[in-house]
Formats: sequence, C-alpha cells, structure tokens
Amino acid sequence: MTTPKKNMKPAYSEFAISAVLAAIALTMALPFVHELAKSFSYPTEVAAGRVSLWPREFTWGNYGYFYQKHRATLTRSFVNSLYITGFGVFWSTLNAALFAFPLSRPPKEFRLTKPIMYLVLFTLVFSPPVIPYFLAVKSYGLMDTHWAIILPHTIFPFELILVISFFRQLPEEMFDACRIDGGGDWHLFRHVAVPLSKAALVTVALFASVALWNIFFHAMLFIRTPELQPLQVFVRGILQAGGDIATSGQLIKDPFAETESTKSAIVILTTMPIILVYPLLQRYFAKGVLLGAIKE
Repeated sequence: MTTPKKNMKPAYSEFAISAVLAAIALTMALPFVHELAKSFSYPTEVAAGRVSLWPREFTWGNYGYFYQKHRATLTRSFVNSLYITGFGVFWSTLNAALFAFPLSRPPKEFRLTKPIMYLVLFTLVFSPPVIPYFLAVKSYGLMDTHWAIILPHTIFPFELILVISFFRQLPEEMFDACRIDGGGDWHLFRHVAVPLSKAALVTVALFASVALWNIFFHAMLFIRTPELQPLQVFVRGILQAGGDIATSGQLIKDPFAETESTKSAIVILTTMPIILVYPLLQRYFAKGVLLGAIKE
C-alpha cells in the first residue's frame, strides 16, 4: 500500500517569495540606514558625496551642534508632539473601543449597525475637502490649539474596523455568562470585551501613534503659534533653512553649520522614538495584524 505524497510547495517558489519580501524590506530600510550614516559622518564627507551606508570620519558633532543651537525650540516642539501623540492615542483608542463595541453586537441588539458602517466606509474611502474641513475646525474655535489636531482624529476608520472585527470574534458564551451574573452593556464592554482585546487595542494605538507623531499638514493648517507647533513642523523649518550644502566659508567658520549631516541628525532624532516604541509592542502587534484572518 502506497502512502499519498504530501502536497509540498516547491522550494523555488518559497525562495522567490522570500526574495521579493527582502527586496521590499530593503527599499524601506536602506534610506534610513543612509540617513543614519550621514548623521554620524563629518560634514565635508557628506558634502563630497562619499557617504553611502557607512559613516565616514565618525563624529557626534552633528547631534551636538544641533542640540546646542536649537535646544530650547527642540525641547518645546518635542513636548508638543509628545502631548499630541500621548493624549491623542489615548483619546482615539478609547473612542475606537467605545464605538466598535455596539457595532460588533448582533443586529437585534443594535439596529443602527448597517447605516453607521456605511458612513464609516464612506469616510474611509472619501477624505473631506480641505476648505470645508478648515472652516469646520475654525467654526468650533479650535484654531491655534492642540485640539485642532486631536479632535479631528477621534476615530480612525481603518482602526475602528479592526476593533469591530476583533470584538466579533470573541466567544458569545462569555457575554452570556456576564449577563447571567447581572452585568449590563457597560459590564460586557469593561469586563469582557476590553480585557480580551489587548492585542487589537495595542495595534490600533500603535497605528494612531505613528499617524499623530508624524502629523504635519494639520499642524501647518491649524497651528500658527510657534510655541504650540509639533516636532515635524520644526523639522521642516530646519530642513528648509540655508542651502543643501554648506559653502566653503561656512565650513571654515563652523563645519557643522546647517549642513546635510546636521539635517540627517534631526531626521534620525524625530523618527527614533517611534522606532524604539515598536519593539515594546511587537508581540501585541503581531497578534493584532492577523485580525479577521483566522475563523473558527
């Protein structure tokens, strides 16, 4: 009696998939590595175009010069971004969970699920025009405040859909057990849905943190006071200041004066917080990205 052969994927197809994924990863990693190498290279080496993926004439001077010259503004902008990101992530994640729970329940428990989901999908596909959006924010008196950034991002439609998908996968028996013990809708949400949904909530919090930390257009549009502007607006001003390459006179006077290497240093400084946060949330993120992929 012969045993049936297993249907195994050919080795070359696995190699092709791995090669494609590696190529995609390199297109994302190499620009960051290049900027990192420039930030630790001496300005004359960067100006001469001799820096690729490894620093030349290693120095901390780019970071030191930038910190000494822009310390007060950098600290203020960093605190603004930290406040917008921290409170904005808490606010958007909380509202995503509160909004997703009734939408995840059976239609007999909440009859407005379909029309609300149509509205959510509409906002996901069609973004609001800039002028009506600007006038709406201005009419609420939010101009030149951090609330002009936080409140319009109360709900991220894509993240809301992720949380709804996760809530719908929770065992209904656990909700029934809570009802038997006398729990109402708030108890179902607080003591059943939220404790079982840490992976989903951390995932949407990570998405929201990246979006709010990198916020630029909304800050340029609604915040005019320099003391309230977040870090990305400050970085834009630094990148636009001076020429792309310092002149020879500047190099003699101060070799780190607004050069490409100092600009690379500020780019690395602004992206590093998100890069450092990701490893701490990776185990939750790996579970969260599979939302809806596995069905019982």
